[in-house]
Amino acid sequence: MDQIAPKLRPKVSINIATYNRGHFLPMAIESILKQSFTNWEIIIVDDGSTDNTAQVIEKYLIDPRIHYFKNDQNLGICATRNRALQESAGEYLAVLDSDDFWADSDKLKKQVEFLDQEAGQVAIGTGVIVSNKDGQELRRYLNPEQDGQIRPRLLAKNPFAHSSVLYRRNIALAVNGYHQKLNGIEDYDLWLKLGQKGKFHNLPFYGLNYRQHETNISSTDRLRLMNENLSLVKKYRAFYPGFYRAWLRRFVRLQIARLLFFWLNR
Repeated sequence: MDQIAPKLRPKVSINIATYNRGHFLPMAIESILKQSFTNWEIIIVDDGSTDNTAQVIEKYLIDPRIHYFKNDQNLGICATRNRALQESAGEYLAVLDSDDFWADSDKLKKQVEFLDQEAGQVAIGTGVIVSNKDGQELRRYLNPEQDGQIRPRLLAKNPFAHSSVLYRRNIALAVNGYHQKLNGIEDYDLWLKLGQKGKFHNLPFYGLNYRQHETNISSTDRLRLMNENLSLVKKYRAFYPGFYRAWLRRFVRLQIARLLFFWLNR
């Protein structure tokens, strides 16, 4: 009897959590298909979309590296990200939000090579191109590169664009992945957990095109996110330097935002 060859484990799992963004998905998926590094799988988790998301994805499923899952009901971004993480098999994990796309065809290649060579590194990001909803560039920026530059600033500001990062899946699982109740800053909490297990790095090239467009985030949600950021600073104060400066910076910004909110809604 002929033996069936075992399924090879992908080096990288690319997680796409999506909800009613069928019109953006092709550009995200195509940017992965253009990558020079090809030992990957895509895990798409649809959080109960009611648009044409399933139909858009269907044509890509001819590629056996692409896997599609759909939540029975809308569970929210944190639960959806965690499902994608659990469904993944790769040594490394990349995130690509469904309305973003990768801007460099060697993005994964450069990041995989870096993590393969640097065992102490737990997560690695890139620079970011910010574009409008039509993909036209608005601005671009590079983040701090070395762990020694990133760590002292981590409490004051998130130094990673989520869709630019490649991180070690086993360590993310060991710290229980994304916090289920931190919708909007779940990635920031994950970095603060991962940083206790290893070093950070940002490569100095523009690997991500982040699409900036109108969202449904209300002023109340913005205040919630700022307040939760302040809570994270307190929660992780023992693990990172610069607590007092970070807390004061975030506290002042929160108070200004509250004053503006009440003034605009009086």
